[in-house]
Amino acid sequence: MWSTNLRQQQTVAGDRLDRGPSTILVTGGAGYIGSRLVRQLIERGDRVRVLESFLYGTAPLKEVVDHPALDICEGDFRRKDDISRAIADIDVVVHLGGIVGDPACAIDEDFTIETNLTATRTIAEAASEVGVRRFVFASTCSVYGASDGELDETSALNPVSLYANTKIASENLLLGGKSWRFKPVVLRFATVYGISPRPRFDLVVNLLTAKAVREGCITIHGGDQWRPFVHVQDLARALTMALDAPDAIVSGEIFNVGATSENYRLSSIGEIIQEAVPHSTVATNDQVTDRRNYYVNFGKIQDRLGYSPVQTVRSGVEELRDHIELGLIGHHHDSIYSNFRFLSERPPILLDAQTSAVG
Repeated sequence: MWSTNLRQQQTVAGDRLDRGPSTILVTGGAGYIGSRLVRQLIERGDRVRVLESFLYGTAPLKEVVDHPALDICEGDFRRKDDISRAIADIDVVVHLGGIVGDPACAIDEDFTIETNLTATRTIAEAASEVGVRRFVFASTCSVYGASDGELDETSALNPVSLYANTKIASENLLLGGKSWRFKPVVLRFATVYGISPRPRFDLVVNLLTAKAVREGCITIHGGDQWRPFVHVQDLARALTMALDAPDAIVSGEIFNVGATSENYRLSSIGEIIQEAVPHSTVATNDQVTDRRNYYVNFGKIQDRLGYSPVQTVRSGVEELRDHIELGLIGHHHDSIYSNFRFLSERPPILLDAQTSAVG
């Protein structure tokens, strides 16, 4: 139980999990997805505790930092004492924190494994010990890697990066720890895009849209690769639904999160962006630097939870375009908006001292 070796590997009732007066612990609550989720949870009346080292600063939570329903526990989720402080009186956990993205994870492999896998085991053990009933884990459709055909949760995995491998190993250890008192749920996110209080421009839709608006030209490497996409706000909504669903529906289950209709070839993403930003041009080349290729089926989460995304890539690109044109978001070249560039500039000692959410 709780192995982290990368080489190993009731009756449905009610509409919402009855958590009583408990607080939801969100690791990485100031990250790209977490800062949207925290707001959604607060808005619907939940109490939220965030375990966060604020590697990227406190700005993503500045609008809600003084909200009476929010409790911020500054710390590092790799450290047992910080986890113990944060998890006291908690019975629901959403684990979003970690190093996100293939390039960022490749900077220091040992550091990535410690942060993305070993820390997940430590949090899961602590959660199980204090009686956490629901543990929602943020995984990724990148676990499908370079694959052919339409993929669902039962499909073979073919990871092509350390990032994907740490997610697969984390999924295995969490699902292997399922018991009558510890009920993990794994959500494999499609490629995310959209506006967030913690902006990111190392995501393909966000970056290409910014380049189209500000530079007038975008480049697609390859173009035939399939990729599923989902808006960050829709991801946050999926997380709340996974928190609320009865145990019989989600306990020990894996769900792809997105919509089957939102699978696109990268060349089609370029066309959508060009339509939204008419003054831009699209160039393509054969220099494929990202080997991932996967077309994902999202029928399970729709059938089991009634989940369907609200946003589309087209609406998300228009939203991004408008924010950029109005000056509501910083420049896409700033390293703060790229996990890889930001972490590449940090000295190793700082990386070791400050981790938590880098999503």
